[in-house]
Amino acid sequence: MPTIQELVIGNTFISAEQTGTGSAQSIPHGGTNPPYAVVVVPTDTSPATVGVFTVTEGAHDKTNVVVTVTSGKKFKVIALLP
Repeated sequence: MPTIQELVIGNTFISAEQTGTGSAQSIPHGGTNPPYAVVVVPTDTSPATVGVFTVTEGAHDKTNVVVTVTSGKKFKVIALLP
């Protein structure tokens, strides 16, 4: 029987770096059910890009994580899949 850590690691999706558009973006997570937890992590934190970093979650589904991120801001999505 797998440990809790093995279950979490085995069912964790981490996206490639994305760039916000200011509109809803669908990012395929490769699972078969909607994620039960989603974290959006800013990756572009250099002083030249200081400013508002806004994230709004959409309705995640069985194939995509849906987020709206400030235009031009870089980020990654981490999703825990059932």
